Order: sequence, then structure tokens, then C-alpha cells
Amino acid sequence: MFNKGLLLACALALLSACDSSTSGKPAPVEKTVAPAPAETPAPKREDPAVLAKRYEGRELTVLDVSEVQLDGAATLSISFSAPLDAKQDFATKVHLVDTVKGKLDGAWELSDNQMELRLRHLEPQRKLVLTVDKGLLAVNGKQLDSESITRLETRDMQPTIGFASRGSLLPTRLAEGLPVIALNVDKVDVEFFRVKPDMLSTFLANWGRNSSLYYYQSKETLDMAELVYSGRFDLNPARNTRETVLLPIAGIKPLQAPGVYLAVMRASGTYDYSQPATLFTLSDIGVSAHRYRDRIDVFAQALEGGKALSGVNLEIHDEKGKLLAQATSDGKGHAQLPITPKADTLIATQGVHTTLLRLNTAALDLAEFDITGPQANPLQFFIFGPRDLYRPGETVLLNGLLRDQDGKPVKAQPVSVEVRRPDEQVSRKFVWEADSNGLYQYQLQLATEAPTGRWQLLLDLGGGRKQVYEFLVEDFLPERLALELKGSNTPLSPDEDARIQVNGRYLYGAPAAGNRLSGQAYVRPLREAVPALPGYQFGSVTETDLNQDLELDEVTLDQAGKAVVDIESRWAEARSPLQLTVQASLQESGGRPITRRLEQPIWPAERLPGLRGLFEGEETDSDGPVEFEFLVADRDGNKLAADALKVRLVRERRDYYWNYSQSDGWSYAYNEKFLTQNEETISVKAGSTAKLSFQVEWGPYRVEVEDPQTGLVSSERFWAGYRAQDNAEGGAVRPDQVKLALDKPSYTDGATAKVTVTPPAAGSGYLMIGSSDGPLWWQEIDVPAEGKTFDVQLDKAWARHDLYISALVIRPGERKANATPKRAVGVLHLPLDRAERKLALSLQAPEKNAPETAFDSESKGRQRRWQCAQAGACVVVGGGRGHPQHHRFQNPRPVRQPVRAQGLWCRSTGHLRPVDRGRPRPPGQPGVRW
Repeated sequence: MFNKGLLLACALALLSACDSSTSGKPAPVEKTVAPAPAETPAPKREDPAVLAKRYEGRELTVLDVSEVQLDGAATLSISFSAPLDAKQDFATKVHLVDTVKGKLDGAWELSDNQMELRLRHLEPQRKLVLTVDKGLLAVNGKQLDSESITRLETRDMQPTIGFASRGSLLPTRLAEGLPVIALNVDKVDVEFFRVKPDMLSTFLANWGRNSSLYYYQSKETLDMAELVYSGRFDLNPARNTRETVLLPIAGIKPLQAPGVYLAVMRASGTYDYSQPATLFTLSDIGVSAHRYRDRIDVFAQALEGGKALSGVNLEIHDEKGKLLAQATSDGKGHAQLPITPKADTLIATQGVHTTLLRLNTAALDLAEFDITGPQANPLQFFIFGPRDLYRPGETVLLNGLLRDQDGKPVKAQPVSVEVRRPDEQVSRKFVWEADSNGLYQYQLQLATEAPTGRWQLLLDLGGGRKQVYEFLVEDFLPERLALELKGSNTPLSPDEDARIQVNGRYLYGAPAAGNRLSGQAYVRPLREAVPALPGYQFGSVTETDLNQDLELDEVTLDQAGKAVVDIESRWAEARSPLQLTVQASLQESGGRPITRRLEQPIWPAERLPGLRGLFEGEETDSDGPVEFEFLVADRDGNKLAADALKVRLVRERRDYYWNYSQSDGWSYAYNEKFLTQNEETISVKAGSTAKLSFQVEWGPYRVEVEDPQTGLVSSERFWAGYRAQDNAEGGAVRPDQVKLALDKPSYTDGATAKVTVTPPAAGSGYLMIGSSDGPLWWQEIDVPAEGKTFDVQLDKAWARHDLYISALVIRPGERKANATPKRAVGVLHLPLDRAERKLALSLQAPEKNAPETAFDSESKGRQRRWQCAQAGACVVVGGGRGHPQHHRFQNPRPVRQPVRAQGLWCRSTGHLRPVDRGRPRPPGQPGVRW
């Protein structure tokens, strides 16, 4: 099966090279502790008067003292409850002392939000004492009312060295250096090997995703390459600071020839079992490719400017280097090549420039985009029946409609069907013929010894694609028992045992006397505890150990078919509402059970505080006010009066830091802190709610509301930052994502769609409409940073429901701006309007009817509620109440299945990932998704 994705491999990361081996002096290197990317500028400080008004009345306290990493340096961070007055002299109010060396000198930095003080370049493994004097001034005029003293010990820092990326493509005109991440390592020795062209595919297959060259593999690996350059480089990073430095290669002639290079590095004077290593190549060709079932569509663009490149020679090789296919890009930079499972590497060349793309690597992850759905086919076979569960010996009733990829009727044709048993053996084959109305009907007789499990019908609709319909075969009997479970009409208290009343009887009326009852009980948090108040959250998200699974003792029903099941409370300490779910199974005399469920709420008090965020989903835009609504409610949904509710905004901060090991390369860890950034007291009147707004920045938060009358706390988490759940819901633009938006929810055939493309930075690229069978339309685009709207005329021939708009925008590199080319991708489904096909059916039939007797029914159909439907056939199917799945069987929906959004089925690969100057960032930083 093809993986989902978009084969978008734009090799755009900045990697660099090295120094002259003939020189006696180590080559100088360029330090690149890169500033924040242009697309995520640091926020400016707000007007002090605005801040003073926003935080009016808030007391100033020290919330937290931690060691964090800031731009690679160990930094002391002091968090406060309110913004500080930036005009005061912090050195006279804040003192840091080393217990061995005495007072530490350094400049205190105030963060942009003015709520953190920072001191960089801490020494490792030192015991420190921090003192914040009384009288430190906040922007709102409040002062620290008492001295704060904190003791801490800084982390250890071992010297480390490693490449910033596993592999990269260097734009030749911007190739300044190969990025290396260094910590307390002054000099390195680097050797550069050029991979032999005839060994390229084999080398790549053997190398994989390695980030180090191990001693045991060095001979085999280096036999496929030749040493072209070696040298020593002075790094000289700042002390105790993890810095990214560039090893210069721009002026080294042996490294300017086109090809693939392997760089192997070691700290000077050291010899380890493994050495950091990375691949890189030099080229100005950027390649994006869309791989489909039997072909690959390739688009070639210039890394400098993003314009389409014509005349690029494209070759596909297998893992042994054998040429499988060849083509040349046209005037739009496009070429189409056949592809087979043996395809391993795509090599793009133009003049002296070479770019390679491995086709067998992991697909580009497009999980942020909604591209899921069933596989699209030119023909669709819609199958329906009264149920999907049968017994051995029964007859499976099948009905079918043959439709095209737009759900329209097509000329009936014979359909070859293969029936497969659960063990994948073919049970039978038959050719399914339609009647004069185009309706396919078939009765599949199951043998009495038919194996149980999931059966399949494989329908051959041509083109080498088969559609699958599944049904279950189980050895069951129609239900003969009725089981009723009854709990308390009101919520239980946590320390109260649950008492469940059981009533069992046979469907013909007799009590289920002497039948055995077994079951399980499940306890889970009940977040939406008041059905009359949808959206409001109750209970604390930080309360742990609330989930419980219990096995109930078996009981026997009395002569009246009744019993009582007592469940002892094991959740007496719970401070949040819970849901007790009882699942009971009543067994017939032969041992066959029927199962029913009962849900019993548990409340820790007669009233609960509740809250809801006034935004969509669990994420909101960062750097903006976030509004919540608060109330106190009873079980009936009545909004009660409450005084002095305590509301808190808690920042769930994670301080990330990097570690390096020879086996795993760079990895990260974090320390987690919960910082109460705001606390207010509110009151609500009976029948109403209260609202509060909070100023937030990028990252995770928790809002809590506490009712002082009961001491109960309810809370809700949210993330301030990029909206990831949809490409066009108005969220912020991510640094690696193009935001796409449509002007309508769906489009009729031949309509014009207005597509708004908003990139993270201005650039060039292309806008494309494609399907699982390949691209249908595309054009080159130039997009400013603020975005641009493009008119796309929809062809009437595009009557299918796997249409997706995709955009690829390349930010051109600029040597003066110290910025490398960087690509951003966007994908969005293009829905077609088929509402006029919806038919509203009404069915009139008697409520009851004797078994095995006929009855009359009348059905009527209307389109768009005012237009009577044309004459047509109506098929009515029904299922018996005794069927064990009658309450779970999902009725098929013919109005949706043929025209619903279908998945984008392409395979996505990429060999060299674009990074911002090769510098890794932990997932706690804005703009990076891990």
C-alpha cells in the first residue's frame, strides 16, 4: 500500500565544509550562533503604561529560579509574577554568589515580556546562592515585600562536538560553511571524502541515517570514497556555551567539484571508537517530487530565487546504480518518469550542479495536514445490506450500486468477485451481474461449517485495483434475554458504595431465575459532568490515579430474575467528578451472554466549579489575550451564585537542554515547572457566568478555578501557539508551513476557487491541484510575506473527490541577511459541492407487525426539500431486534460514501531535510514541530 504524503524533498539545509590540509595553521571558522529566524521575530516590549494597567493590583513575587539554556549558554532564569520596571538597576537588587569563589559578575538581562531576569554563562557544577532584595519594583508600582533567597547547583557540561545535521544540500553561491555544534572544544580535525560516482547508490544504502562513522565500518565505507581534503579548524566557542560554528569551504577548490561528500570529524588530540560524520553535496537544484502508483512527477527549482529550471537531466537508479529511467525537465521545471519498486535514487544534474534524492527513505511527515480517507478509484462499488454479522449456514444479503469516482451512475458491467475466508483462502468466485435498473443483488450462502471471523469480498473493478467489503461470521444465536441495569438517579458521593439493581428476563416473559451475572466496572474522570452545560469542563486535569478497572464478583439472579450488585468505593479521596461504567453480562443456561452497560456519575460535592475556553479546540493564537468563562453549577445545570472564586493562570514550562552522545548524537531532556503567572478573585451571580482574559505567550498553560465553599478545583489545559488542526482555520503561519485558505466550503463544477496562499516568508514556488493519479494543474507563483490570493478555474473534468491543493514556497537565500533557502509546504482538500444529490426519504410503516406476514409501506423522496425526486427504485432492508449487533451496526450512507473526501495517496520521501543553518532546536521552542 502506498504511504500518504507529498514527495517534497527540497534539499535546502545549510551545510558547509572545511579547511586546507596543506596549511600549517588551523583555518579560522565563522561563528553562527544564529539570531532568531526572520519569520519569528522577537516581540517588542510593550508600553509600560499598558503593562501597568493590565497587571494593576497584582503583587510581585518570585515564582521560580532555574538553570535554562539560552542560545546554547547555561543561564540563570528568575521568573516573577508581574513585569518588572525596566528602568531600575537590577545589579543593586539581585545578587548571585558562588559558595567557593564569591560574588559572580555579569549583566542581568530583562526578557521581552519583562517577567524574567537572566544571567548567562554559568559555570558547570557550582553551588550558587541567589538573593533578590526587598523593594524590587514591578511595572505596576508594586514592590517585592520580602527578601527571596534560593540555593541551586548548576549542571555538569562535558566537552562535545558534532555535526548539526545528518545530511544537507548546499546552495553553491551561499555555501559558506558546514555547521558544527561545539561545547568547550577549541580545535577539530576534519577529513573530507568524495563518494565515487559508480558507488553512490551502494554507499547511500550502507550509510543509512548514520551520524557517526564507527571504527568497524570505516574500511568498508571509505573504500567507496576517496580522500580529497583534510585539515584542522579553530572553533573557539564561547566558554560553557553550545555554539554553532561554520567550517569554511567556499574557497577550497577540492570541495567545489560536484558530487556527494562525507565529512568525518574528531576533536583534535582525541581518538574514539566512533567519530561524528555527515553527508553533504553542492548544488543549486532544488527538487520536489510527487510519487504515485506507477510514476513520479518531478519539479526542479532554483534554490536561488525559487524559479523553475528547464533542461535538468533526471535519472532514477536502483540500489546497485543501474539506470532505470531518464527524463529532462520542461519549461515549467516538470518531468514525469516511470517508477518501479527497485527505484532507489533520483539524481538531478544540470551542468556542474548535482542533486540527489533517495526514494527509499521515510516519507515526509504530513500528519499536520488532513489528507486521510479511503483510496480513490475510477469506479466505486457501494455495497449495503441489513447487517454485517452472520452465522455459519446463514445467507448473506448483498446489494450493490456501481458508481464513478464522482458518485454518478455508470453503465452496468459484470464485476468479478472473490470471496475470502478469515484465513485468506478463497472460498468461491462469482461474476456479479446487475438487473435492468443497475442494482446488484446477491445472496451468498454460507456453509454450516463456515469458519468464524472476518470475511472479505474482493471486487475487481479493473485497472489492477480491488475494492474490499467486509462482514463478520460468528457462531451466535439471536438474543433471548433482556437485561436492565439501574443505578442511582442522582450522582453518588466518592465515599458512597454503588448499588446496581439488576433485572433479567427472557424475551418471552419468564424471569431469568438462576442465571449467572458477571461484569466489570470502569472508573474514569467525567470532564463534562453537566450534560445541560456542553463545553464546560469540571474536575482537575492534574489529579492523578483516577482511572480504575475492577472485576465484579459473579452473582446469581433470584427466582424473580433480580439481583443487587454492590460496588465498594475505592475512590473516596477523589476531588473531581467521575464516571462509573458498569458492564454486566447475563448468561443463558447454555453459557451464552448478553451484555449491557450502565453509567453512574460520581460527584465530590453538590456543586462544582466549571470553566471553558472561548476558542476552538485546545490551541489558541500566541501572544494574544485568551478568554475563559467560569461558573458554579449543580447536577441539573443550574448556574449558582458564588463569591470569591479563585482563578489561576499556570504556565506549564519545560526548560529543554541538549545532550550529545557518540551512539545517539544530539538528544534533549527537560525540566518541568508549574508557574502561577496570574491569580484573581471573581464572583458570579445566580443564573450567570463570569469571564476573564489572560495575556499569554507561546507554550502550554493551565487555567484553574477554585470554589472556596467546597475547596474543589476545576482546570483546563491549552496551548498558546500555532493552530495545527487545520490548514485554513485562521491560525498563525508556521515557519515550515504554507497556510492555504478557500473562499467557499465547496465548489460546483467549473467554478472559480479563490485560493489564498500565506507563506511564512516571501518567496517563489508553485501552486498545484492534484489527485492520487497525478497532478492536474499547476502554475509558478511569487508570494509576498503577507500572502496572495490566486484564482483557479476548476475544470469540469475534475469530477472526483481526492482533489488536493498543494503549495511549495521557497524563501530565497541571501548572503547579506545570513539566511539560507528554506522551503515551506501546504496541503488542503478541495471539496466539490454535491448537495443537490441529497434525497430526503420518509418511510411510513406500521409500528408492529406479526412475524412472517407482509405489510404495506410508503416512501417519499424530496431533493432540497422543495423539489420532488424523480421516479426511482427504493430498496428497504431491515434487521431483527434479536441481532446482537443491532445497536452497534452503522447504517450505510450512500449520499456520503461516493463523494466524501478521499485520501491523497502518494509516497513521500526526503533525504536531506531543510534546517535553519543546521541548528537543532528542542520541541519547547516556537516554530519547531517534533
